[in-house]
Amino acid sequence: MNSNYYVSKTEPARNGDGTNVYFTFSYPDSGSQLNGNVKLTNQEYIDALKNVTADDMYSGLYKAIEAKIIEINTAATTTTTTTKEA
Repeated sequence: MNSNYYVSKTEPARNGDGTNVYFTFSYPDSGSQLNGNVKLTNQEYIDALKNVTADDMYSGLYKAIEAKIIEINTAATTTTTTTKEA
């Protein structure tokens, strides 16, 4: 799935607490594209740069983007149940 990602730009976050990574994801079957960005913490970005392969220097960023998207979309939710006493 990493070949469906294209990292278009990285830049420091304005307040200095991370790095914005801009990307395009191409859906393999339809050819549709999703453009977006994620903000990685400084440590996440450094770790992503350490996790590259010889044939793909962006592989660490692809994995970090996927992990951040999953984290954002699976944020913990809580449910509260209230019962009435008769």
